[in-house]
Amino acid sequence: MTSDAPLTGLVVCLDDVDVDELVGAVEVLVQEGFRNFALAAGSEALGETIEIFAARARFGAHGVRSTQDLARLVAAGGSFAFVDLPEADAVAAAREAGVPVWVQAMTPTEVRGVLELGADGAMLFPADVVGHAMAKHLETLSLADRVVPRGGVGAFAAGEWLKAGAPAVCVDQTLLGDALSGGDLGALRDRCSSFIQVQVREEKAAKARAAKMERARARAEREAARAAERAAQEAEKAAAAGPPEAVAPQDADAVVAERPDAVAAEQE
Repeated sequence: MTSDAPLTGLVVCLDDVDVDELVGAVEVLVQEGFRNFALAAGSEALGETIEIFAARARFGAHGVRSTQDLARLVAAGGSFAFVDLPEADAVAAAREAGVPVWVQAMTPTEVRGVLELGADGAMLFPADVVGHAMAKHLETLSLADRVVPRGGVGAFAAGEWLKAGAPAVCVDQTLLGDALSGGDLGALRDRCSSFIQVQVREEKAAKARAAKMERARARAEREAARAAERAAQEAEKAAAAGPPEAVAPQDADAVVAERPDAVAAEQE
């Protein structure tokens, strides 16, 4: 599932394992409602995994470190990239290929530096070191909507990041557990529930925000239309009334001639 839509919601970051291990886990995750996945950029299973699930999910890569990694991702049908190194060449190559790119950063200063490179945003890693409290700080700095956190993010923390304005949140071991190393896929299915609840809640909140913005836009358009109508009515009235009659000025001698008694009284 390739898409030009912005990357939103939860993104499952998968380890570099054999395709046989990936397929079972990804199948469970797709069935449970996950739609965004990031594979290891150097994984031999990159192309095959994307081919298997391309019609049902969106794939990108994490750990991108070179333009070669990026080219391989694009050739496999990947549609977004998490880049480890803040290098202008990688960002430029991603932009040229039409692939949204998030570059690793940790502090607000590093986030701004990544944005100056032309990246779509910053991948804050490791997010569990700073905790979800960082989300509010970045929101205060008007940066939260350009940051995707990754690394040790649990369901509650994911919800807090999304509430603060992060467009997407990466989840990994807190969700996957040992599912990619022969673990119980039934247990993986059970762990999905709390994460999917977060995603569904945020989707509803996003729809509510969009509806509120649409109502505000429609209200503003109605007010503008009413103002334009009132202005047109006033213009029509003014045009119907015609120009005001000019009143010729009178000199003092004319006033005396017309009203001699009144002038005399004023002088007394």
